[in-house]
This record gives sequence, C-alpha cells and structure tokens, in this order.
Amino acid sequence: MNQSPTTHNAAGGDLLVQRDRAVLRLTLNRPQRRNAVTNDVMIALRDAFLAASADTSVKVIVLSGAGDKAFCAGADLTPGDTPFKPDFSRLQSPLGELTRAVHACDVPIVGRINGLCLAGGMGLFGMCDMAIAVDTAKFGLPEIKIGIFPMQILTVLRDLIPARVLNRMSMTGQPISAAAALSLGIVNEVVPAAKLDEAVDVLVAELVALSPIALRRGKYAMRAVESMNFHEMMSFTETSIPSMIQTEDAREGLAAFNEKRTAQWTGR
Repeated sequence: MNQSPTTHNAAGGDLLVQRDRAVLRLTLNRPQRRNAVTNDVMIALRDAFLAASADTSVKVIVLSGAGDKAFCAGADLTPGDTPFKPDFSRLQSPLGELTRAVHACDVPIVGRINGLCLAGGMGLFGMCDMAIAVDTAKFGLPEIKIGIFPMQILTVLRDLIPARVLNRMSMTGQPISAAAALSLGIVNEVVPAAKLDEAVDVLVAELVALSPIALRRGKYAMRAVESMNFHEMMSFTETSIPSMIQTEDAREGLAAFNEKRTAQWTGR
C-alpha cells in the first residue's frame, strides 16, 4: 500500500518538513522575506539533516524555498532572531552547526533552486550534492556591500566555484546568472520555472532507484578523501571496496546484472 506524504512544521512554520516514502523535502517557508534564514531555521535544518542521516530509509533529501522568487536570500537582517546577533554562550554558531551536520550527512542532497540564491543561501546551495535551477535564478555573495564578508560560506564554496570567479563574487558582491552557473558546472541543469519540479523529480527518481547503501557509502568516501593526499586516497578507497562487495545490495546488484533483471535493493 502506498504511504501518503506527511508534512510537519519546524521553526514555528518557517521550515516545512515533508516525508514522501524515501524522499525528504525541506522547504524554507518565509517567502515574504525571500526565505531569509534565522537562527531557529538553521537549528531546525540541522536537526532535520541529523535525523535523516540516522534514518536509513531516507534515500534523498530535496532542499528548496517556498514561492517562486527566492531559494534563499541569506540571513534575515531585520532586528530580532538574526544570525548576526552574537551569542557568546554558544561555542559554535547555528550556521556552523548546520554546516557540520550537512557535511556528516551521507544522504544525497538535491538543491531545487527556485529563484534568488544569495549570501547564506549560497551556503545552503553549496551544501547540496547536486542542484537544478530555474533560468531566472541569480547566484551572489553581496555581503561586502554591507561591510562584511562571506566567511563561513567560503568553506562550502571554495571547492565548488573556480577561484577567480569566487574571488570576484566575494569581493565585488556582483551576482552571476543561472546560465553562467551552468557554464561553470556549479549547477547540473537550468530549466524554465514551469519545468523545475519535473526536472527535480527526474533526478530524485534516478537516485531513489539506486542502492541506498552504495550511495551513502559512496558519499561518505567522497567526503573522507577531501583532505587526503594521493597515497592516502588510494589506500582508503582500495580498502573500502572489499566491505562494499560484502553488502547484500552488492550481491543483489551483481545477480540482477547477470540475470538481466531489475535489482531489488534492501539497503543492507
């Protein structure tokens, strides 16, 4: 029997958390503020990513923003629960906690970039493993224009955006278009707004159809080798293969290939 999607609110309704079988959809729900994030939203996102990482039945996470104007315009700069209000009782910032949780999350993350992607929104974008954007999207780091710099965000963009491009975006605050983002390879696909959900659903279906343990182990390995030299990477990856071969999914995949049938994954 098909299970109906379930949705609940987090951060006082500013984050929508929807579970549809193996897919978890996280939607920033502040369209009136161009989905700008608060500390509460980032903590709720952190908790959602930690829970998804621990739940082996989650195969894909889709991160998006509500409405059709913005994915995320960054931190909410209005007085109140702004990420720029320091809390010296915390050893780690909410953005730092969120970034660490996402970095440790082994579930593939797809960014549905439905509009403006600015400042802290670029940080969320950089945390995604893949991204599909509408053709009207803009990507920018305008922090310099208000006298600050995208410090923490650089940790997730440094290996994604070419250095010269990242330097110019950070130092001038000027955005780039969706077409430019595609040409740089920092988004996987750019589509008209009317085709965005269809394109995201195609990518999600491709991921759901694969072995979840292979995807999780693969993503873990890709993260683990980031700071390794060549010999360390080779040692790590060659010793990772034997354990993968022992999984039920690997044996099922090999059997399905030889029997010319669709594999039935167990995630074990």
